[in-house]
Amino acid sequence: METSKRLIDYPHRVVYPTQGFLKERGFGRVAHLPFIIDSRPGYHRIANQFLIDLGLGEWSAGTRGLEQASTMPPTEATMHNYAHWLSNYLEYCHARGKDPLKADYKIDLIQSYQGEMSTGSWSRDNTGLAAKTVNSRVEVACMFLQWAVDKGLREPFHIPKVRKSFIADSRESSGARTTKTVEARRGKVRESKRRLGFPDEKEIGAWLSRVRGKCPVEGLIAELILETGVRRAEAAAWRMDTLPLDTDEWDVVNQNRPIEHQAVCVKLRYKTKGHSHGDDHGDKIGPEGDILLPMQMALKLHEYRQKVRPKALTIALRQAKNVREAKILRNNAVHLFLDPDTGERYTGQKIYDFWRSKSAQRPRGWSPHLARDFWACSTLWKHLEEQKALLESVINNKLDPSVLKILALDIEGFIQLTIQRQLRHISRETTMIYLQWVSDRLGVNMNFQENYMQQLSEEDIDVKNNE
Repeated sequence: METSKRLIDYPHRVVYPTQGFLKERGFGRVAHLPFIIDSRPGYHRIANQFLIDLGLGEWSAGTRGLEQASTMPPTEATMHNYAHWLSNYLEYCHARGKDPLKADYKIDLIQSYQGEMSTGSWSRDNTGLAAKTVNSRVEVACMFLQWAVDKGLREPFHIPKVRKSFIADSRESSGARTTKTVEARRGKVRESKRRLGFPDEKEIGAWLSRVRGKCPVEGLIAELILETGVRRAEAAAWRMDTLPLDTDEWDVVNQNRPIEHQAVCVKLRYKTKGHSHGDDHGDKIGPEGDILLPMQMALKLHEYRQKVRPKALTIALRQAKNVREAKILRNNAVHLFLDPDTGERYTGQKIYDFWRSKSAQRPRGWSPHLARDFWACSTLWKHLEEQKALLESVINNKLDPSVLKILALDIEGFIQLTIQRQLRHISRETTMIYLQWVSDRLGVNMNFQENYMQQLSEEDIDVKNNE
């Protein structure tokens, strides 16, 4: 009697190759891209070709059918997300006995896949997933199926769309009006509008004190994020010379003011958001941008660099077996922030871990990204306090649309000239979120004309200006 062997299904998973191994064998162009291992387990050839075409900029949903289809490749973080969202779709199809290449938009993607994620029957803990998560997964499944059509791997795939037009103020010309058309995918889960809320400033201050008490350098990193709004990845990639080593070379933009009002202009280029221009010491070289570093923060970083960091570097150099290895380690230690116990650089993950550690007792919801928004809103509120007459007029005349319009224009101007420059990447939606935060704090309904635009942008695929 023949005994049948039970086949074991393994979950689909995203993995990254050993880049050196692939480069040595002539596959350097794709060595940085993630790929998917299926349930056999084995290399999922079709899905990975889709990721390669996306990652190299050779295909995108926005340029299909155009003669010059080559586009700027997605960022490393975007490709990471695409791979995980696609892997989830493929795993779902495998578990439900569906062919991922033959899916119908309404029946398979919306009613089945989206429906099961929303109800929780396709989730890790049987709890309905957030609308943004559901929409992102369905979106990448749609991209995969559109790509399959273009490659001749399936029949045409139809995505029903809806178009809505409205009139809005022109951002290029004051007083001018323009008609905008929003084209959205039908069937998306409605996403709740994001509204900012922060812990009390005293709670944040107490948390920062606990972080400092446990590890002063981690407190310094947290303070840098709070004082400048830089991303945690940018803080981790901060170099020894990001702030010039010689104080005489500091670009002080307001040196005639008291020291508490002075700032140093520094350039960021490592781990910044945007297109990659290569790699340096494990960090992506991104678009270069200037930020203002408060003088008192600059002095703290300079003191750490001179007096504290050398001790951590000494610990790292103990790993060297000889003078030659010690020199190599020293030359490669380009990052400013080093772990005082090991001498190793801080990574974005390590910053995230200490930020959320139980010993620090972080306020609920407090994260490095929220600290970035906290900097923006705190800076915005300080600006409003300086506009005392305008602020008092708004508070005393809550229903006066002309006063609210003046305030909204003032806020938008400040966001564009100050906050956007510092954060270096801010969408129109984020601007609306900051405006809404001011509205909530003042307790007034500013009735922003673009509220309609924000609502539609939750389902937006592309926005076009029509004459």
